[in-house]
Amino acid sequence: MNCENQIEIDFPLKGEWQFLCPPGHHPFAFDFVKTDANRKKYSNNSKAKLFLSHIPANQYYCWEAPIYSPIDGTVLQVGRGWKDHEKTNIWQTISLWYNATYKFKPKEIDGRLDIRPNVGNYVMIQADEGYVVLLAHLRNATTKVDEGQQIKSGDVVGSIGNSGNSTMPHLHINIFDQMDNPLSAKVLPFVFSEYMELNENRKWEKHTLDVPKVKSFIKI
Repeated sequence: MNCENQIEIDFPLKGEWQFLCPPGHHPFAFDFVKTDANRKKYSNNSKAKLFLSHIPANQYYCWEAPIYSPIDGTVLQVGRGWKDHEKTNIWQTISLWYNATYKFKPKEIDGRLDIRPNVGNYVMIQADEGYVVLLAHLRNATTKVDEGQQIKSGDVVGSIGNSGNSTMPHLHINIFDQMDNPLSAKVLPFVFSEYMELNENRKWEKHTLDVPKVKSFIKI
């Protein structure tokens, strides 16, 4: 990858995570999930429960994990008050996907588009250079920052939840070029400053100014 002139950010999490870019996502809109010690399961339940019953959101390994600001900047927007999905199952997943893809049209509240039905509780942080980092699907009532607040990379901004168009607890991140006009905002490419990635030989390999392979395991 040519990293020249790329936006560089830190990782918004600590510990070991799986790095995802699900179908339908922009190529630079990523999700983070946590697995068990064998790197097989996202929760302490069997996968069959997702199809035959449900899995409580608080039984996923990443539930309530702290989220850190990946940049120095100003808190531009905070979305609060959106309830988390308390459980997950395959039918809810299908319904959320359908509504987000075909039905979601943000309403305007107090002059701002309400994107919470899609991204849930969220934090947007604007860098001095103007770009805006979105951290989405936070757990309700865990946000630690307020609009207009100056924050540093590594400051805690909230906790992972299961709010909005979220089929299981996870953190979503992407970068917009601006938020003056959300309807014309573009998703920008970026790189992470430093991380470890599990390679094909099951060895941890250090990377700088790069992006992990989709579905790979990373740690900070």
